[in-house]
Amino acid sequence: MPTPQIVRAEIEINATPEVVFDLLTDLAKYPEWNPFTPHIDSTLEIGAPVRMQVRLGSGSRLSRQVEYVTANQRPTRLCWGADIPWRFLVRADRCQTLERLAGGRTRYICTDAISGLLAPLVIRFFGPKMQRGFEDCALALKKRAES
Repeated sequence: MPTPQIVRAEIEINATPEVVFDLLTDLAKYPEWNPFTPHIDSTLEIGAPVRMQVRLGSGSRLSRQVEYVTANQRPTRLCWGADIPWRFLVRADRCQTLERLAGGRTRYICTDAISGLLAPLVIRFFGPKMQRGFEDCALALKKRAES
């Protein structure tokens, strides 16, 4: 299978990883700050469904998605991915990683690894919108954590 294609956004936040992780896991407050995923619901337990509505572009309609939690390691990592029967066609694994920096700061890294036979098409049609959404989310998370 070819190497996954990665969509990635990164930003430094003037808050500790614990503060940032708490924001990422307080799903009820996503409508207050997250422009990319304004609606999301999950227990965030490993294997639990993550029901979300994602905005792929400013002003665009919301797209409903269901993915499943694959990692929840406070305060460093929160991941989920699509679990479809035909993984050889397309698979998406999103991870939000927090790295502790000096001075009580955090590096937030959001990646989505797209793999499978249809990955090039997914990246071609949705990659730029995903990139923009990840960047918007990262900036909004920074503003929220620093306020």
